[in-house]
Amino acid sequence: MTRVAFLGTGLLGGAMVERMLAQGQHVTVWNRTASKLEALRAAGAVVAVSPADVVPGADRIHLALTDDAVVDAILADVVPRLSRTAILIDHSTTSPVTTRERSARLAAAGVRFVHAPVFMSPQMCRDGKGMIMVSGPAATFEAVQPALSQMTGDVWYLGERPDLAAAYKLFGNSMLFAINAGLTDVLAMASNIGVSGDEALALFSRFNTGMAIPMRGQKMVKQDFSPMFELAMARKDVRLMLESAGTQPLIVLPALAARMDEMIAAGHGQDDVAVIAAPVVRRS
Repeated sequence: MTRVAFLGTGLLGGAMVERMLAQGQHVTVWNRTASKLEALRAAGAVVAVSPADVVPGADRIHLALTDDAVVDAILADVVPRLSRTAILIDHSTTSPVTTRERSARLAAAGVRFVHAPVFMSPQMCRDGKGMIMVSGPAATFEAVQPALSQMTGDVWYLGERPDLAAAYKLFGNSMLFAINAGLTDVLAMASNIGVSGDEALALFSRFNTGMAIPMRGQKMVKQDFSPMFELAMARKDVRLMLESAGTQPLIVLPALAARMDEMIAAGHGQDDVAVIAAPVVRRS
């Protein structure tokens, strides 16, 4: 039987382990907060007292840790005790630059490693739904692909560039956070003008704003600012939004208004609203 080690059993890591145990896998776990291990012990996991005690004899070692500093600290304990054939799989959200450097160090040490961040909630981890993105050597990915597919049906291999999954994870989270901030501003406007939150959100059951991502994104990437929605007109709409919010606290709209004003002052008022990305987009 494949022996699995899992370091970091917070909300996501713990849920991943629950699924592995439900599938009958042999899993040894460690977590900095030991109390989070008791439910997993009851479910059949073997509990280790230190990171170094988790990995001896493990075929796969999964990490789901808080940040780069913790990942590197744990790896300092773990790597010397890895078997020659073991594979490290890091699900942590980490810096692309640091992930690239980490991958190079591990490769130089002869350690097989892939970075595999996820777009999954804890319940999705238990249910085997959501997406795992993977960057790293093709041969290493091929060796762990069957195991990752048991974690979810959507495993996206991005290739051998070691930092690409880390970058995609940040891109995706950026959009999720932007949506949260945008919804906050929508609810602020709704509150000020006497529309209930449920009524305001009903709009988005009919109006799919996600359709704007490929269209607007491509205009930005290609720096095609031929007008579909003139910046000056969009700025007028933002003025109406700010007025509608009154004294309610806002997150996105004030910063957006300032950026639009900057671009209009630079002579882009008649260009498409996508021109707000003009100085920052790197063309392929």
